[in-house]
Amino acid sequence: MTPDTNEFAFADALDADAMAEQERAAEAERILQEEADVAAWHKRIEFAREFDKDARKGYARDRRYCRGSSDPQVFDVSVPIAATYVNILTGFLYARNPETSVQPADSAGSSRTEDAKMLSRTLEIVIDSLWKKGRLKAVADPFVRSGLSVGVGWFKAAWHRETDRDPATDQQIGTLRAQIAALGDTERQLAEGDAPNPDELRAMYEQQMASLEQGVETVISSALVLDFVRAEDMQSAVSLPCLRDYVNSPWNAQRIFMPLADAKAAYPEHAERLGSATKFYNVRPTDTEKDAGKITDSDADAYSTGSAGQSTASGDEACVCLWEIWNLKTRQFATIAVGLKRYLREWVTPDQASSRFYPFFQWAPLWVDGRRHSQSLVDRSRELLDEYDRIRTNYREHRRRSIPKLGFDAGAVDPDEANKMKAGGIGEMIPLNLNGASPNTVVFPIQYNQIDPALYDTSTIRSELELIWGIQEALSSTITVAKTATEADIQQQGTESRIGYARDTLDEVLSDFAQYTAELAMSPNGLTQDDVVNIAGPEAFWINTDQLSLIEALVTVDIRAGSSGKPATAVKQQQWSVLLPQLQQAVLQIGQMRQSTPQDIADKLEQLVVETIKRTGDTSIDPYSIIPQLPPQLPMVPGMPGAPGPGGLPLPAANDPAALAMQDPGMQLPPEMLPPEPELPAA
Repeated sequence: MTPDTNEFAFADALDADAMAEQERAAEAERILQEEADVAAWHKRIEFAREFDKDARKGYARDRRYCRGSSDPQVFDVSVPIAATYVNILTGFLYARNPETSVQPADSAGSSRTEDAKMLSRTLEIVIDSLWKKGRLKAVADPFVRSGLSVGVGWFKAAWHRETDRDPATDQQIGTLRAQIAALGDTERQLAEGDAPNPDELRAMYEQQMASLEQGVETVISSALVLDFVRAEDMQSAVSLPCLRDYVNSPWNAQRIFMPLADAKAAYPEHAERLGSATKFYNVRPTDTEKDAGKITDSDADAYSTGSAGQSTASGDEACVCLWEIWNLKTRQFATIAVGLKRYLREWVTPDQASSRFYPFFQWAPLWVDGRRHSQSLVDRSRELLDEYDRIRTNYREHRRRSIPKLGFDAGAVDPDEANKMKAGGIGEMIPLNLNGASPNTVVFPIQYNQIDPALYDTSTIRSELELIWGIQEALSSTITVAKTATEADIQQQGTESRIGYARDTLDEVLSDFAQYTAELAMSPNGLTQDDVVNIAGPEAFWINTDQLSLIEALVTVDIRAGSSGKPATAVKQQQWSVLLPQLQQAVLQIGQMRQSTPQDIADKLEQLVVETIKRTGDTSIDPYSIIPQLPPQLPMVPGMPGAPGPGGLPLPAANDPAALAMQDPGMQLPPEMLPPEPELPAA
């Protein structure tokens, strides 16, 4: 090796060391910047949590009333009226999954009307299927209960794609890598200028391998995943004046408590650092309640750091607190952990695009102008609930003090006889020696205060509570006066009007969720044509697009108002019975005037039957088991009598060459099927 070569090698080594040092310095700078960003987010979230601590304190108080233990230190009797009302209203507001209503948009135009109709019908089936598989009702029940009890309910929707590596593609990638390695060995062995350059072949292999790497993961399943989120586990930016506008908040964060072992499995690259994260443990429930005045915001949390009354013995029970932060400005999300200085998941963009960025959905039935947080029904009626418990407690004390008692003249009997009478129980026979004295002169009844039922009447409080909660008397108490059917219907209409505001806001949230579901399903990473065919049948019409404006231009996604509540009342069923004959007659007349096919008219009448059975509320009746269906279509074999041919004409018999020639003049018949040529007369 020449001295020049040594100098070049030494220079290259210096350059490599310098580059390595620069890379280490850049990496150290990046880590410092990341730690500063994470610390800023921790500080921002802690400040927001301190800002909203009074709201979480209210959550803890409201839940105590729903448990039926408002203040056991003050009231001996606590009636769970709030819990009963929450159960009743939950059944009225959400008894079943809502019915999706997808209609062609006005902007679809006449040229796309048919496609829009087919897409609308397909979307209705797909959305209903995704909600059923995602167990929407199981999530909606605590979601609605949370809105009724603490004033706000949250749930989260995300699109889950499960993938796996294709073994055949993996094998092709391994083959290409081996070929590229072989080319490198061959190149080193080639003589300079004597053999062909393998660079072009290597470039082709690398392009093929890059293409295979993109398609190596095959989608196993795609589904909508739903999770209920507790009210205290959501945090919005302090700059948001009212949480009703959470979709416009600069950021929203969800607190997630994950077992330590699961967190290490989900983030294996941070498994070692997760061991030093702050540990949280599930709060152990107790039978004793603290004083109402000592409730703090931490009493609303389901997890807490290790302290007295909580299990810290087993490391398997330890959890870590994660914050999933969604940033509206960058339209990205990241994950941090309490006690760690670096990101668990750095900022990434969601795979599924939608018209709304946040995957969270909020429902709050009561809002007060100028307040950041919504008001709960429990908070609005707390004084009445306390008054009810106070009356029942005083009534109990009065009854205890009103037990009949007898007094006796202690000076007229011996001390031993007096002790016998004092130690006697209720209804006990006590032998006494009165030394011949008359019992009426020794023992006498003691006057006590008689109970006045009017002083302990709670009917006024119940009526005011029913007014606030929108609960009718027949649902919440015993009917003391019989009501006619008309009075009961009027009362039912009053109940529906009083809870109508809650039902309307819930329908608005579910409509937004239906639109969100449609956008996720139709995105490029959503459901494929094969998936939709498996759900909606072979006639399903489907498109995958990332242009949200195209979806809005074709269809309008909504739900049927009130379809999530209990079935219609007797009055509405009676109205439908009057309307149904008119609708049937209108379908027949319009079909006749438009010259519709009998099949189309039968489809419309079938929908009327399905809607009629649906309005009865009896889910045990299957309408399609009653409605006659089309007979199976037999395949038409050419040559069968009555089988149609091209142009609507009957197919000719296979041995009729003249008819075949007339059917298709350009047909080339074989010689054996040609008609005989006419004989020419002799000359």
